[in-house]
Amino acid sequence: MSISKSESDEVLIKRVAVKNESAFKELFSRYEQKIFNLVYRYIGSYSEAEELTQDVFIQVYKSANKFRGEAKFSSWLYRITVNICKNYKRRKQPVVKSLDNSNSETELLAHATTQPETIFKRKRKEEIINQAIESLPPNQRIAFILCKYEGHSYKEIAGIMKISVSAVESLLFRAKQQLKEKLMPYIEKGKI
Repeated sequence: MSISKSESDEVLIKRVAVKNESAFKELFSRYEQKIFNLVYRYIGSYSEAEELTQDVFIQVYKSANKFRGEAKFSSWLYRITVNICKNYKRRKQPVVKSLDNSNSETELLAHATTQPETIFKRKRKEEIINQAIESLPPNQRIAFILCKYEGHSYKEIAGIMKISVSAVESLLFRAKQQLKEKLMPYIEKGKI
């Protein structure tokens, strides 16, 4: 059976549940980059993010028959991703990550006309912010990344994390307060 690009994610995941590889490939192509970006922002390592992204889609393939349609497919997929990231973080030491989408070589070429001191200051600022985000408790960090860097609504984050919208609001409020406290000394010294 051929797959139409216009088929909904929910229809495709039902086909994946009966081991339809074309449906799986279509879902993979729709979500691979989004999932990789989320994993990379949470984990901080390109190669580990690639590996964990594969783990996410392996889990999707194995668990497709467990999708009940109670939430959107994308919420279910992000929930799997968040759980895999949390489990990975429990087993690994924290790593400082870059939250931009460019790799450092491309970035350096793009800023080749910039003074080295400016590049260093920008990198240092990014590092300080990333360390502050990394220091947040896991649920605050996930909610913050999903909101700030992935652009999800509070309702979508609630679905992904299986919590209420008010709990998302609380997590984000506390995350912003903690980030403000951690970053204020650097702001006062003009370092960011």
